[in-house]
Amino acid sequence: MEKQANPAVLGLLAYGMTTVLLSLANSGIIPFDGMIISMALLFGGAAQTLVASMLFKLGDTFGVVAFGGYSFLWLSFGLLNLGSFIEWWTVSSVAIGFYLIIWMIFTLFLVFASMVAPKVLTIILMLTVVLLGSLGIGALTGNAALSLFGGYEGIVTGALAMYMAFAVLLNEMWGKQVLPLGKPFRS
Repeated sequence: MEKQANPAVLGLLAYGMTTVLLSLANSGIIPFDGMIISMALLFGGAAQTLVASMLFKLGDTFGVVAFGGYSFLWLSFGLLNLGSFIEWWTVSSVAIGFYLIIWMIFTLFLVFASMVAPKVLTIILMLTVVLLGSLGIGALTGNAALSLFGGYEGIVTGALAMYMAFAVLLNEMWGKQVLPLGKPFRS
């Protein structure tokens, strides 16, 4: 059988890099501008949609749900903000709060499903629950400190997703474990 490429590497990079950039804006390090929206729509959204379709062909249900779901998180987030910037509509902080909370619940179920995957994936998803929860509750309550915490926590979350992507890539390319991914929490 012909060797198949692992599209999850691209998906993890799309998730990780987009999360880091948005989190840099959420933490006040860089401005929230068109670069963030473009990254959300194209790399966070479109690239992960492509990854999900590739994983579908490989029969990876978890990958389809995770990367497919997050692709539409990023596409909808980008569209929400683009429409707001060009004044097609307004978006309230309460609406954003509930939007983030529902994605937190989605991610919580991914955490449970991932317990049989490499440990670093489960940790990324656990951190994503904290990220979405802190930003969601911060938006709902107007708690700027909680939202700022979410910004900094998101940098860590995205960086860990990038680490996992490069670990999978290097381990495959070198044919041995170069960077550890950790044994699953459950076997």
